[in-house]
Formats: sequence, structure tokens, C-alpha cells
Amino acid sequence: MKKAIIVPNYLKAESMGFCRVAKEMLEKIGYDVTVLAEDDIPSSSADFALVLGGDGTILRASKKLYKLDIPVFGINFGNMGYLTGCNPDTAVECINKVVAGEYKLENRLMIEGEVIRDGKVIHSFVALNEATLFRSTLNKAFKTELYINGLNTQTVSGDGVIVATPTGSTSYNLSAGGPVLTPESNNMVITPLSPMQFLHTSIVTGGNDIVEIRVQINSLTENASVSLEIDADSSMEIYDGDVLRIKKAEKTAKTIKVNDISFYQILRKKLSKVNE
Repeated sequence: MKKAIIVPNYLKAESMGFCRVAKEMLEKIGYDVTVLAEDDIPSSSADFALVLGGDGTILRASKKLYKLDIPVFGINFGNMGYLTGCNPDTAVECINKVVAGEYKLENRLMIEGEVIRDGKVIHSFVALNEATLFRSTLNKAFKTELYINGLNTQTVSGDGVIVATPTGSTSYNLSAGGPVLTPESNNMVITPLSPMQFLHTSIVTGGNDIVEIRVQINSLTENASVSLEIDADSSMEIYDGDVLRIKKAEKTAKTIKVNDISFYQILRKKLSKVNE
């Protein structure tokens, strides 16, 4: 039997209302439909997943579905909707295209990372957008030593550093002055936050490079820490001497496109909204 997953945003009434419509629609044409609860992670694969929300909902869903290689189609019940495939007013038409196989897949690079403390991995993660180290409550700049493939590249004093995917390059990275990468490119971009040295700028790495960031806080305050934030969704405290190691994830995020709108048109639309 054909299978579909629906990932709604439980905080949005419009999303929940359309979830019922989409479930009934898919079941009528023979799909076994699973609606994921807020904290659920699916145990088996599906032909596709409908994500009903904004970009944040898609980022969370991409991590839930990561190991199962499930293509995702997003319907925008949020604000920007940069990662979504359509708005609610064309959702039924677009779902019909997905069901009929009238779409193409974009394979978007994801990153996986580890936090290493005293030589031991204490935390691991995957992300579709970025991993960001920032000073948070620390009342001074801190240093990040950057290594690429084991070689020391630079040391930056400032407010932190972003390691972004091509998808994430249009998010915080862009706001921080970093370059935009096309969605299916095989690269990462490393962008310092408010560097104290003028010449420190973004670095675009190859997708197979391994990025290592060693944190130096040098604070008189006992147990001073900075923050590591993953996809603006989860965070943890990072201490002096901790190491953040990031590389391309084993799997990609597969997003469904049902129209011919180019990445550059979407980017222009996004930037015009930001500037309104």
C-alpha cells in the first residue's frame, strides 16, 4: 500500500484544519496516512511527507525524517515560507501533482556535528540550515580556532561563527554578510560574527571537508560559556576548550518541487519581503 506522512504545526489552527483535509483526501485515493504527533519520529518509510507549516516546521521535520530518506513537500502556513512548495490556496492542486509524480526532487546537503569535551563526544546532531556558536550571555568577545581537514586555517576573535549549508546560506549566514549558495551545491560556508579583525571573512568549503572549531573563552568568570544553536531550534552551552566538529551528513534532505520557479526568483521574493 502507498504510504504518506503528514507533519502539521500543532500551534497553528490553519495547519491542523488542513491536516484533516489532506488526510481524508489521501486516504480516499488509497494511501495509508500517518499524522506525526509533535514529538513522534516515524519508524518506517513513506512515499512522501507533507509538512504543514513554515520554514521552522520544515527544519524540524527534516531531522525527524532524516534517516528514512522520505521526500518532503512543504505547504506554507508560516511567514516567509522559503522552504515550502506552495501556499494553502493551491495546496490541493499541488498535492495532486505530488500523488501523480509530477515533480522533481532537490537533494539538499545536510550537516552532522559533534561536540567534543575532554576528548569525548558529548553531543551529536544533524542540521539542514546551520550550526551557530555565539557569545549569548558572555559579556566579551571569544576566540574560535578554525581547522579544515586538520589544518589550522585562522583564529577569529568576535561574537561567534556560523557553519551553514547551502540551504542555510540564505538565513542567518546571509544576515551576517555571508555569501549565498545554490540549494543543491556541495559546499558549506563558514561566516564569522562581528569579527574584531577586518580581514576575516566567509570561507566556502568543499562538501567533503571536515570543519573543526576550537573554542577559547579566556574569561575571569568561573564556568563562562557560549551557546551552540542548531537550526534556531535547539541549543546547548559550550565551554572553554570544547571542540565543534562538522562534516557533510551521510544523507541529504529531499525536497519536492512541483513548479518551475527558480531559486533566484524565490531568493528575490524573499529579499523583497525582508526589505518591506
